Amino acid sequence: MKRILSARTLLLSGACLVWLSPALAQEELQTAEPAAPVEAEARQETIVVRGAFIPDEKRSTSEVSSLIDEGDFSLQGDGDAAAALARVAGIATAEDEFIYVRGLNERYSTALLNGSPLPSPAPLRRVVPLNLFPTSALKSVLVQKTYSPNLPGEFGGGIVDLRTKTVPDEAFVTIGAKSSYDTEVSLKDGLLYDGSDTDWTGFDDGSRDRPSLADGLTPEFGRQLTDNSSLLVMQEGEVPLNFSVDLSGGNRYDLNDDISMGVIAAAGYSNSWKQKQGRRGYAFSSGDGLGQFYDQDRRSTENTIELNGLATVGLELFSDHEIKFTGLVTRSTDKEARIISGLNEESVEERVDALEWFEQQLWSTQVQGEHFFPQLHDLKVNWRGSYSEALRDAPYQLSNIYIVRNGMTRLSSSSAANRFQFSRVDDDTTDFGFDAELPFSRGGDCNYFCETDLKFGYGYVENDRAARSFIYDIGGVGGTDGLSRLDYIYNYLFQSGQGSVSAIAGEQFPEFYLATLEVDAAYVGIDTQLTPYMRASVGVRYEDAIQAVDTQVIGADLSDNTVEGVIDEADWFPAVTITWNPIEDLQVRGGYSETLTRPQFRELAPAVFVNTETDANFFGNPYLVNASIKNYDLRAEYYFARDQFLTFGLFYKDLKNPIEEILVPAETLQTTFINAPAAKMYGFEVEYEQVLPMERWTGLGFFDSRDIQIKTNYTWSDSEISADGEVAFNVGTNLNPVRGTTDAAGRIEDGRRMQGQSEHILNFQLGLINESAQSELNLLVNYVSDRIRSGEILARNLPAILEQPPATVDLVWNKTFEAGTGEYQFSLNVQNIFQEGYEAYQERGDDRVYVDTYGQGMIVSVGLKRMF
Repeated sequence: MKRILSARTLLLSGACLVWLSPALAQEELQTAEPAAPVEAEARQETIVVRGAFIPDEKRSTSEVSSLIDEGDFSLQGDGDAAAALARVAGIATAEDEFIYVRGLNERYSTALLNGSPLPSPAPLRRVVPLNLFPTSALKSVLVQKTYSPNLPGEFGGGIVDLRTKTVPDEAFVTIGAKSSYDTEVSLKDGLLYDGSDTDWTGFDDGSRDRPSLADGLTPEFGRQLTDNSSLLVMQEGEVPLNFSVDLSGGNRYDLNDDISMGVIAAAGYSNSWKQKQGRRGYAFSSGDGLGQFYDQDRRSTENTIELNGLATVGLELFSDHEIKFTGLVTRSTDKEARIISGLNEESVEERVDALEWFEQQLWSTQVQGEHFFPQLHDLKVNWRGSYSEALRDAPYQLSNIYIVRNGMTRLSSSSAANRFQFSRVDDDTTDFGFDAELPFSRGGDCNYFCETDLKFGYGYVENDRAARSFIYDIGGVGGTDGLSRLDYIYNYLFQSGQGSVSAIAGEQFPEFYLATLEVDAAYVGIDTQLTPYMRASVGVRYEDAIQAVDTQVIGADLSDNTVEGVIDEADWFPAVTITWNPIEDLQVRGGYSETLTRPQFRELAPAVFVNTETDANFFGNPYLVNASIKNYDLRAEYYFARDQFLTFGLFYKDLKNPIEEILVPAETLQTTFINAPAAKMYGFEVEYEQVLPMERWTGLGFFDSRDIQIKTNYTWSDSEISADGEVAFNVGTNLNPVRGTTDAAGRIEDGRRMQGQSEHILNFQLGLINESAQSELNLLVNYVSDRIRSGEILARNLPAILEQPPATVDLVWNKTFEAGTGEYQFSLNVQNIFQEGYEAYQERGDDRVYVDTYGQGMIVSVGLKRMF
């Protein structure tokens, strides 16, 4: 292309990459009068324009990333961050809460809120459950899949940065409501129990508080533990519809010519129900096949109450400075009644009733600043400080085992058959740091290394956790055969003096653990324009970190206490990325980095815990070490129109000491964790997005003002575990561990894939968009192939437990219209149209034993939102 390009035109060409010599640009700036035709012809230059359609976020970063924003949330009909991220290339979800990136499970991912790390209210995870974040409170979510030194060195699959809404441009108020019908549970009989008077709010009114232990485990303690029938008696009743409401508003205030202030507030409440009906089982090895060790029916009804609130105050100062204060609280409470019945591992017919209540809450306060200093060579400085707290409180968990013989059902009198549990996890995170960027430009007629940005920063993070668990068993139930209701049985026991209470604690069942992770970090790097069409980003991060876990028995003598798990290391994390724009709108990236992943607190703590989702017991391994990762990436991105593209990427990861969850030899389902000697993972991912102007292509009047939008992505990956080496594990007690080692080949199958890795992940979205009618109709498909939930038991010749997440097909319709003086948005969302369920199983040859299955219904929801 040959044309004269003025400096003003150059400034307006921010949507593309234009190479113009600085000398010519300066000459154009100094030209007050139009040049004469001859002079203009003499000064003609060959100007090459590339990257006109590459989005700003893709061009400004040298890393492989994906961004979803408010428009995507609306189109896809996803109510929380976890559901929205399931649509991103290379990402799968687990338990509808946690994300697996590129086949690496949630321990290899990190969640940030506006750049700051978050604590987790989940006792089994250090990563915060992403379903706690409603999309109504988010501006966007960024997923970065290649490492850069400004991020924490604990990086495996990717970083998720949740970005809350910021200062509005003008005043707004939005009110919304939604109701939904689930074919599996709504308006049908479910398992219920009364609970406290305030359960509908997601808060217990104190009825579930643990009784005082002032007099020890006396009959009076037992009476207080069992005197509330509302917490003991399971019932059947009709389950209502799901519903939710949300409210948000904000305004901008221009205080003077130099200072503006913006305020945003949002709040939401939802009440939803889920029913799971299926099977529970376990396998035993039978020759070359598998047999059914036990097989039981499972039925549960779960009520989830969610609350969230967000407040943001932003100040824009003198056009070059911005300070933002953010407060966020999000809360989710699960109230569940569950029955598991059938033959147990001893071939005895039994029924296990469970009533549970779990509160998860996260609140975070942040202050952030963004500053631009033209007088200091255009220095940019961003700083942040945050303090966040998370809790998970299970104040009253009840389980009772009934034995069925000769058509009679009686409360079991065996040990641990009638159990009360109280547990709580408190997790907090303190974070502060800054990032700075100092640009340098070479003057004159420059072709190489013309623009270089020096980047540097510092960060400090401290994450502390305290977890406690109290378990009480009720004894003396042998003489209650004539009583049926549980409240009558317990009342009789403690009135007659037959009942007794015992605490489960000691060497193997310590009640308490403390954990901490403290990281000091600094980084430096450069981002330089090597040639007009090639850019390089090179940097290194240094982290000095200490992680420790200390398990204790409450009230015990701590003079000889052992701190079970300690990891004290300093690490360097180099990273380099080359970005090349060879032709038109094609962009090619290649990258290499070194990172790590640390054991989670629960993986180090040797205490025994229960996974309430699977009812499996697990215990930690204090001899775990950090896993180191070498990351290789190559990606080509072709943008053929604004927000329309085709990309293809290759990735390879070389892991040393990856952490795997494996089954242990036991009569019941139990798991623990080991460092496998090594592993490798590799794959490719493809993304395609395009808007098809159907009216122009087809000539049909129906497509007047209507376009077809296609979004799809596919990821294929594979992995291999190496068992060539030793693994370390605890051969002592939980309170006094002793390090032991064994051949890895005896604990893990050589060559098998990594836990959580799915071979195929597919997302497909087909939309019909009518801009003039303000209508959007989208069909969405999500498929994730099977993956390992827990590893094998080689000592018993038992295979790993595989899980198959449900493949879902959803339909979402959004319609905006005006009525009276207001603007409204109507939404219709049909989820899981084919009612796919969940399956977990063990498999060998033609034999398959189901470990955990349940159906999932189709959910039809309608919503209405009013915008002022």
